[in-house]
Amino acid sequence: MKYSMFSWFGYFMPFEERIDVIKEAGFDEVMISWEDECGPYYLEKEKFPDIVRSKGLGITNIHAPFIGYNDIWEKGPAETRALLDTFVSFVRDCHIFEIPTVVVHTNDLDLGPYKWENGLAFFSELAEAGEKYSVNIAVENVSRPFLLKGLLDAIHADHFGMCYDSSHDYMLPCGRGRILEAYKDRIKALHLSDNDLRIDRHWIPGEGKIPFGEVMSEILSTGVDFISYEVIANDEWKKREPLDFCHAVRNSLDLNNNNF
Repeated sequence: MKYSMFSWFGYFMPFEERIDVIKEAGFDEVMISWEDECGPYYLEKEKFPDIVRSKGLGITNIHAPFIGYNDIWEKGPAETRALLDTFVSFVRDCHIFEIPTVVVHTNDLDLGPYKWENGLAFFSELAEAGEKYSVNIAVENVSRPFLLKGLLDAIHADHFGMCYDSSHDYMLPCGRGRILEAYKDRIKALHLSDNDLRIDRHWIPGEGKIPFGEVMSEILSTGVDFISYEVIANDEWKKREPLDFCHAVRNSLDLNNNNF
């Protein structure tokens, strides 16, 4: 089993130093956000892969920036062509940098009037790019899970599937394991974190109320060979060292110790 952690976990440090801490905590891979890091430690995204691999770590996936997701549904294909081209460029980047998966969202928080056909057309073309470049398109369950369900039902490309986010799932009364149970065979990425069943806290598994025994049973039944965390240190954790936090994350769902 490979263990992976998102490269941003709440401590303001240069990218390379964060990767060093993740490595020292015992992780095998990292997930990275595919956009330049800004001040005070500017770094171009194209430099991320070499830095990560120079530490002996793999790259689980990249996360596309949070740009224009509502437009996908609220505007027609002609109006979102430039946005689609941008997302296809992320898929192409994965191919160039030998990264297996790109994570995208379906929508932003406040979705306005929309047409299903708009979103289906957009993600269908994105799925075609995934097949062309042999890159997984992992669509994350966010605030409108019915959109993701519809896409998974409509698009059956080999490289098109779901990024399962446990915190997003369990903060919604209509979620709480349902989408995982129904579409676990479509998992292409994982964002595992805990919460209080109300807000997307990004806590370490075990710090909140999500029943990770049930969640992990469903995930592991698929035969996935990775466990990946999208966690962010809260104010209490930030009083301690980043390595302490990353160690706690690494140990939270350790299969060898059955910590869930």
